[in-house]
Amino acid sequence: MEITSELESKCDALIAQYPKKRSAAMMIMHLIQETFGYFDDSSVKFAARKLGVEPIDVYGMLSFYPMFSQSPRGRIHIKVCRTLSCAMAGSVKLGHELAKRIGCPIGETRGIYTLEFVECLGNCVRGPNVQVNDKLFEGVAPEDAEKFVLKLGELDKSGELAAKPSSDLPQGGGDFDSPAYKG
Repeated sequence: MEITSELESKCDALIAQYPKKRSAAMMIMHLIQETFGYFDDSSVKFAARKLGVEPIDVYGMLSFYPMFSQSPRGRIHIKVCRTLSCAMAGSVKLGHELAKRIGCPIGETRGIYTLEFVECLGNCVRGPNVQVNDKLFEGVAPEDAEKFVLKLGELDKSGELAAKPSSDLPQGGGDFDSPAYKG
């Protein structure tokens, strides 16, 4: 992947908002994911250099957080929560129904779709929860899988599923004297 001067500048600007370089790790990784769609070895090394850490530290975050990928994903990235409360509400069945409807096995990318099970989307009380790109859908019942796929098609066509750039999201700042910033 080609690291542009624009990406370098954006990373520098993000890092400048934090008291320690490594505190900007998640924001830098989101920016790289947004820019390239996934991480290869060169982008991992770039992130490590920018953050002043070893590449293994970036790989650790990359392998832990499900929002980051080491391979290209489909334009429509569907994440079905399989944590206990969502599973009890039918998310496992929902995942399999979605796989049938979109022709993409769970854990794979086919055409415009990537479909996977993930752990907790943080909305347990309203499960089953599904996150598509950066949009959360709650209470998606397995029997509504076909309607849900049709809705995704409409949202994709209108551009509403397009990922929101990280520059539009809240950035660093706040109480730098807080113990949370001391690490």
